[in-house]
Parts: sequence; C-alpha cells; structure tokens
Amino acid sequence: MPFADSLTKAGRLMELQMIFATGPQRSHSSTELAGRLGIAPRTVRNYLNELSGSGRLPLILDKKRWRLAPDARLEMPPVRFMLEEAAAVYLAARLLCRHSDESNPAVGSSVGKLAAVVPADLGAVMQDLASRVGSGEAGPFGEVFRAFAYGWALHREIVVTYLAFGRKTSRTCRFRTHLLEPSVHGFSLYAVGHADPPGELRVFKLERVVKAELTATPFEPVPTAERLARLERSWDVWLSDADAVEVKLRFAPEAARSVREARWHASQRLEDLPDGGVEMRLAVASTIELVPWILGWGGTCEVLAPPALRDEVARQLRHAASRYPT
Repeated sequence: MPFADSLTKAGRLMELQMIFATGPQRSHSSTELAGRLGIAPRTVRNYLNELSGSGRLPLILDKKRWRLAPDARLEMPPVRFMLEEAAAVYLAARLLCRHSDESNPAVGSSVGKLAAVVPADLGAVMQDLASRVGSGEAGPFGEVFRAFAYGWALHREIVVTYLAFGRKTSRTCRFRTHLLEPSVHGFSLYAVGHADPPGELRVFKLERVVKAELTATPFEPVPTAERLARLERSWDVWLSDADAVEVKLRFAPEAARSVREARWHASQRLEDLPDGGVEMRLAVASTIELVPWILGWGGTCEVLAPPALRDEVARQLRHAASRYPT
C-alpha cells in the first residue's frame, strides 16, 4: 500500500538520521547501512542523497563511505509525547526560559518547536514562552553556545578565548567539551572538558568566553558517569580532587519548613530540632559556592561547621551590617 510504503520510508529516513547523529565521527558504507535497514544499497544511496540535498542530514561521500560534513548542522528526528511527558517538557521549557539571561536564539526556537509536538493548550503556552525569549539572529553568546553545542555533540575540538574571573587579559586554548551544565543557583551555563593548555580538566563559564570556534579536529568521547558523579558532589558547578567538606547548618523554626520542602543537595541529611528548627548536614566539593546561598537565609541560618566557613559567613554578615549603621 502506498500509505504503508510512505510510513516505512519515513521511518527509515528517521533511522538514518539517528545513526549519524549518535555517531557523528563514524563513516558508513551504503552496504553497511542497507544491512541495518534491510533494504537495497541503491535505496540507501537514494535516501542519503535526499536527506543531504534537503539539508536534514548534511553528508559527504568519501572513498565510498558516508560521513557528516565538517560544518554539519543536524536536524533531529521528530518525537511524540504522552500527556504527562508533555507537561514535563513544558516545565523544562519554562525553567530553560527563566534560566536564560543571555540572548540565545536556540532557546526560543527549541521551545517553539517543542510547542508543535505537545497538546494544543500546552503548545499555546509554550509558543508564548518562545516569543518572549526570542528566536532572532544569534548574538555573541548565541554563537559561543552554538560552538560548544556542536563541539559536544560532534566530538570536535573548539578554539576558546576565555577571560577568567579576576584576570585582565584573556587566554586561548583548545577545548574538548565533555559536558554542558547549567548552574543550579545562578543564571549561567558551564562547559566541563579538557583544556590544552594546560592539558587538564577545566570548567568554563560560557558567559566569560570571548570567542569560540569549532574546528574539524575530532576527539574520542569520554565516559560521562565520573564527571556527573563529581558534579553531584559539588554545590553548583565545581570540580575538585580534594575530599568533600562536611558542612553542618542550623536553621531557625521560621525557615525550617522551606528547608524541608526542597532537596538542596544529593548528600543532604535533615534532623528536626526540639525548638522546631532543623539541622542540615551535607558534604560538598567546595564551600566557596555555598556562601551566597547561606547569606540568602539571613539570620535564620547558622553555620556550625566547618570553622572556616563559619568565620567567612560571619565576616560577610558583619561587613553587610556595617553598611546600615544605627
């Protein structure tokens, strides 16, 4: 039946897109792909020419093997959602829009495309979100984000010019992106990967990247489980080889309910206190990122340990109080 044939073709075109998207550094012969799809090599060649010609899958044929073009911009296959999945996608899109404080057309366009595959009522709300974020031309941050996104997805090195916090001059390195990570407690995006120089693992804040250029140099992808585990030990986006620091905080009764209602960190343990307050214990890779969060609780949070963190919070509170003389 023609309708069944069209569905079969659509499914195979989607499968070809997935093969190249999930293995961007690999090349494939028509015979190999034909074996995977259960069709003739000639049909595979026709499908690949169609996908490449339409821009959905930019390919080049090199020594009878197909591979992604060096400047390929991938179009991902369509997806469908169950109602509860669509609601989850809406919430993720809402967080994404609230999280983006830099002009990034990828945010607006991605939310707009998601709106087309969720139920109409949710889609209308998501279209409104997309229009608020905008999807025009990419500014400097949008170009930086695009370079890191493609370097990550295609496993290709990026030449990065980075202006670190506290420095007056920028530095340039070749960067291999292992993970892209949003800040939990701030409106920032980070890239975790290998920087050369210095030839070590580094975390770059994308908002501090002056320039990022995608290269044609591939790199071998690394397992991300260890990277994710290390990030879970941090308070926000921080990698350290040092042992985790044990932190103990006491919250006053008026803050206890808010503390109990959220999962602030994977390691947190809460203990109810006789006065209605709550004690929190957690282990973090560094307490540096923890200080602003503690200060945000004002006088309802007291640092019990470690002593260095208690002294730093007390110092900053005294400094803040000095600005309001009585």
